[in-house]
Amino acid sequence: MPGHIGFAWSLAGRGPYPAAAVPWSCSLIGMRMSSLEVRALAEFDAVADLDAAHRQQALEVLRANDPELFQAVSSLLRADALPGALETSPLNILAQSQPARAGADDASPSDQRIGQSLGPWRIEAVLGTGGMGTVYRALRDDGQYAQAVAIKCVRREISSPVLAESIRNERDALARLDHPNIATLLDGGIDAGGYPWLAMQLVDGQPIDAYCDAQRLDTRTRVALFDQACEGVAYAHSKVTLHSDIKPSNILVGAGGRPMLIDFGLSSLNLGALGAPRAGVAMTWGYTAPEVMAGEGYSAASDIYALGAVLYRLLCGRWQPAQAELRAAGMARFDPPQSPSRLASEATIDAAKLRSCDTVAAWARELSGDLDRIAMACVDPDPRRRYRSVAELQIDLRRWLQTRPLLAREGEAGYRARLFLRRNRIAVAVSVVMIAALGAVSGLAYKHSRQAAREAQSTREVQRLFEDTLGEMTLTSLGHSPLVSGDMLHVAERRLRERGSADPASVRARGLIALAKSYTTLGDYERALNLVKEARALGMDDPEQRALTQATLAHLFNVQSRYAQAEQAVREGLLDVSAADLNRRAHVVLALDVELARAQWGRARLSEANATLDRALGMAESLAARNPVPLAELLTQRGEWRTQLFEFESARRDLQRAVVLADGRDAVVADSARAELEHTLFAMDERAQALAIAERLLANRRRLLGPAHPETGKAWAVLAEAQYANAQLAPALESAQTGERILRDALGSQHPEVADAMRMVAAVHSQTGETQLGIDEARTALSIMLRAHGPSHQRSIRAMIHLGSALAVKALETPSERPWHEVVDLYQRAVTEGEKQGLPMLVYRVYLIRAQLRIGHTQGIEAELGRVIAGLTRARGAGNDRVLQTRYVLVELLLRQKRDSDAGRELTALLRDADAAAPSLAVDVVRFNSHDVLGDLASSAGQTASAREHWQRAYEIGLRIAGPKEASIRQVGEKLARLTSATGAQALAKH
Repeated sequence: MPGHIGFAWSLAGRGPYPAAAVPWSCSLIGMRMSSLEVRALAEFDAVADLDAAHRQQALEVLRANDPELFQAVSSLLRADALPGALETSPLNILAQSQPARAGADDASPSDQRIGQSLGPWRIEAVLGTGGMGTVYRALRDDGQYAQAVAIKCVRREISSPVLAESIRNERDALARLDHPNIATLLDGGIDAGGYPWLAMQLVDGQPIDAYCDAQRLDTRTRVALFDQACEGVAYAHSKVTLHSDIKPSNILVGAGGRPMLIDFGLSSLNLGALGAPRAGVAMTWGYTAPEVMAGEGYSAASDIYALGAVLYRLLCGRWQPAQAELRAAGMARFDPPQSPSRLASEATIDAAKLRSCDTVAAWARELSGDLDRIAMACVDPDPRRRYRSVAELQIDLRRWLQTRPLLAREGEAGYRARLFLRRNRIAVAVSVVMIAALGAVSGLAYKHSRQAAREAQSTREVQRLFEDTLGEMTLTSLGHSPLVSGDMLHVAERRLRERGSADPASVRARGLIALAKSYTTLGDYERALNLVKEARALGMDDPEQRALTQATLAHLFNVQSRYAQAEQAVREGLLDVSAADLNRRAHVVLALDVELARAQWGRARLSEANATLDRALGMAESLAARNPVPLAELLTQRGEWRTQLFEFESARRDLQRAVVLADGRDAVVADSARAELEHTLFAMDERAQALAIAERLLANRRRLLGPAHPETGKAWAVLAEAQYANAQLAPALESAQTGERILRDALGSQHPEVADAMRMVAAVHSQTGETQLGIDEARTALSIMLRAHGPSHQRSIRAMIHLGSALAVKALETPSERPWHEVVDLYQRAVTEGEKQGLPMLVYRVYLIRAQLRIGHTQGIEAELGRVIAGLTRARGAGNDRVLQTRYVLVELLLRQKRDSDAGRELTALLRDADAAAPSLAVDVVRFNSHDVLGDLASSAGQTASAREHWQRAYEIGLRIAGPKEASIRQVGEKLARLTSATGAQALAKH
């Protein structure tokens, strides 16, 4: 037998700034002002409030970097010092002060573009000109459809390769960005002179600060609008892309009220890691972070600094960063920036009225406290003290909008109480009246109401504790909780215990149960069990509490594949739930039913499990109008099971509905459904959709949870699976290794999620010539899974298959090492365990059959392969990867039986169907192997030309999908070389 390619066995499948560096400030919009005018007004604001000495220093810097802009700003400063300055429009001042603009002359190089075409776009007019380039308005000119765009070009007289490379970077970065708050890249190319250009979405809007003032928006609306703008920055950061030129004129708000980020700029854009600063070629005075001015380069922290400067503009209409920037540039002593409330207190009544405030004092009071903290945290001169991510900044913005405590102020005495009273003024007032009335009626009733209020308040406090540390889902989820690090769990547990007797026993028990669920997810089953026992002791007098404890205990048993004990725990909990308060029973019953269904599924009672889950789904449907999240969780569970049963369309519907239900209500639940949806699409061979879901999942988790959260690590592993399915092996390896590293750092080396990411690393290594490394990784992953879950768990079964696949690849490429008996044993164990649970193991049985062929077992194999092919065809369709792979195994059987003509016919038909199938890694493997074998058969029959054609085709496919290191590809190359040598020798003999 030839040494066939191993894929068929796999399931997964800085520098100094140039002296003339100046900002690119042209906005990609239909401007009412020129770019110079926009920049002059912005720079005037930045220097007008400086004292004379510092203003002169700033102007000298501006004169050196941008003489034209220096002239404009100087005109505004001169006009500002004259009587009656407010009677003259700043635009008129600028127009009177400037000579004819570059581009107004017909001979100007920038104007020569008007009327010309770039790609399908005809340039109509200049929208704006900056120090480094021009933005034009253009129309589509190829007759396809009507569309206006903004085209950005580097000025032809600039020959700096750094600038040209920067706009190329911008093009490449924008091509990766697809977000409603980012102007879309539509086209790009190189003009006849070799200069790059970009065609962007034409955004008709105002700079965000001008828009807010024109609409006279109050502070809350401004903060909400700013939060929307942050969405685009957070998304770009999730794509490892910086903006690097954030300022009001690059955040445009149109008539619909949506902020749009434009002009991703001439600075560092694409980073290997957002924490690593990169140098750039452009800076905007007033918005560039001090460390960038000092030459340290751009980073996510510098984007956050710029966002903070914009926030200052929105909140108080002023920003005074110049001291910090001048000091960073070595020109001045550093003074920390003032707070927004302090700047507002020095402003005019007109500025206050622009924000719907009647007095300056009222405006300053509104900004004091939390908004001051948020803005100043963004612009802290030390980047290490700023918000760690845009997502973290958004959390505090939204907490302010909801009158909830900021992360940064959690420990301040009385802070939470003040916010609670502010947030619940009416409820507190009503409560006071009611308590007084109840006290007049009955001292006993008063005592009870106080007790209930204390318990409710304790519950709220504990809930906030968990929201601030582990997430709300930890308290409300049906069993599963989000992954959190051990450090976070220890902090949450310490805080809960520090509260001690301040909370009623029932509240403490609920907190302990939440901790137990999180420790279960972390894999610390012993700690989880001890917490469950402690919670049970606290809740002995409360039937509802006992039932919830039993549900948590059942979940702990299910995760460990101790299904009988889980079922018994549920039965005991159901006895308690019958005595629980009827109005509070539904959530408890749901928690018990879902664990009962999981236990029944694990014991191979699939029909009972589905019936139990359907019953829970019915109850969740009735509660969905009030809270749809439990229904989304249950639909996610059913979608996972349906995928295991090959019921792919039903699974897709369940999971898509779960995403819709949970989106906007519980991001963790929604993303859990997305992760399962990716797995389903992967199984359905809908690879492009699976990849899109995986990319969104990762972006969501990085934005919401940050880059180092274990759930983000899981999302990297999901992305690796989707990339693998799309034959993107190098990106898949990088994604899997990133996920493994994040999970290992957060959870430790022995956690099952680490093993799950490791199996993807192993799969890619096995297919790219690092076979022994792949075996070692797969063996470690299986060991972790067996220790965590036991041999019957689906994750352990999958790990057995992956180790078997890695060993099979090794055996194929090294004939002297043929560990086929271990491969057969692993596959047999996996198939047996899966079939015990009633799962369709057709795909895994194919791998078992193929391994059995390698040790000479052929009896009954052809009939069994026929049944498997028929079953897979019914479940997945004739063009499915697995069907094609199984048909290739039939070819191997025919070859072993010396039925070469039958094998040739089957291979020809198989190649025809594979060529017609949707492209995938698995299909390419089938095509490689088929061409290789057909070449062997042709060579044996003396058909040299046909052999060469098939081997050449196989070699081309192999190089594309694996590279020359893979043993099977080397073998095909050797056969081609021998054939060429023999042909040459024959030709010489004839002469």
